[in-house]
Amino acid sequence: MLSLPKYSWLLVLFLWGGTFASLATPIVHIRLRVEPGTHSFTCHYQFTLPASDTTSVVRLNLNHALNLQRVHSTGALQQRVSTVTYVGDTVHQVQVRYGPHRRRRQIELVYSGTMAKGEFTDQVAVFSGHGNWLPFRPYAEYELVAYELVVQAPAAYQVRSTTAAVRQRPGEWVFHGTTSHIEPTAFVAQHFYQATSATAPPIALVKAGAPLARPDTVLLHRAEAIVAFYNRTIGRQAPVGRFTILLPGTNSGAYGLLDDATVITYSTFDVTSQEDLLILAHEISHKWWAYGSFHDENGWLSEAFATYSSLLYLQASGDEAGYRAELARLAASAAGTPPLWGFDRYQHPFAMYRRVIYNKGTGILAALHQHVGTEQFMTILAQTAAQQTSTTTGFLATVAQVAGPGAHAWLLAELKR
Repeated sequence: MLSLPKYSWLLVLFLWGGTFASLATPIVHIRLRVEPGTHSFTCHYQFTLPASDTTSVVRLNLNHALNLQRVHSTGALQQRVSTVTYVGDTVHQVQVRYGPHRRRRQIELVYSGTMAKGEFTDQVAVFSGHGNWLPFRPYAEYELVAYELVVQAPAAYQVRSTTAAVRQRPGEWVFHGTTSHIEPTAFVAQHFYQATSATAPPIALVKAGAPLARPDTVLLHRAEAIVAFYNRTIGRQAPVGRFTILLPGTNSGAYGLLDDATVITYSTFDVTSQEDLLILAHEISHKWWAYGSFHDENGWLSEAFATYSSLLYLQASGDEAGYRAELARLAASAAGTPPLWGFDRYQHPFAMYRRVIYNKGTGILAALHQHVGTEQFMTILAQTAAQQTSTTTGFLATVAQVAGPGAHAWLLAELKR
């Protein structure tokens, strides 16, 4: 079992009893020990529900490939670990039952494992949102949590995350933040190369292994323009004050993180191509569009909104022809698909999920844009982002508030078409 240093326990107690206690947000403490040479790790994970959450049975799912060594919860009536099928995968499921008067619900897990292919190279080990290395509540992978992440690595290594370390000593780095349940992030490497934008808000570009090259410089300049555009438009009620782009070179995908960051893993990423530019703009916009559930129709509030935001940037940068061509391509892909309203992703192959949630949803947003006009549409987007809207009914309410009941009725009909 890993031991927590005194200051970490004090932090947890502060979060429980102090400033964060009023938030309806779980608190997560992660202590990660990494052995890059063997691509292995051990994690001591502590999950604490806020006092306002009186859930009697708490469940946490964990990747079945990991070795779960210990489960503990003080004051629990019952705790058990079982193997269950979750969204087609086999997982450990930890279930802890509490009595009705138990105020503090805190679960500790200790587990270890080997990193999956695509999450490491000879230069870097990546612990982040797509690595399947953290527990989460079932169907709540993107639940917001306040976290402390403590990373231990051999002396020859450095650690980077979505924010600067709040404390550092030889072999240990400490990070704080707020993000979704599966997204606390640590990159572990012997060498990092970094550049920071000269404009506000500051944008940090952090690359592992290889020195920065000309495409990286171009990427940073484009990211400056994209963030500035989003701060003026979709994020004007909730602008970012900083942003981090992480480049591990693992060639395993691209994804946005709520903690003001994005991970672009492609080693040949070049934003002089429209495809890569749209990927960058899409992933940056996930700072605002990451609250719709991955498991149902509400996923369009993340993916279609991010896709259309990237097209809005393309249009604003002067590429009207590219904007229209991309919309036409998405519309052709969405032809003949089921209605977005009530869409059940698990009744269809994943390709249909993309056609409906990404492509059809993007077309509906473009049609709404045309229906209400740019001024009202941008107000709708900005308000939706600021409110962290997570349901289609919530978005419909914002449309009604900004553009009137007629726009609400029109949009509902489009969603059901």
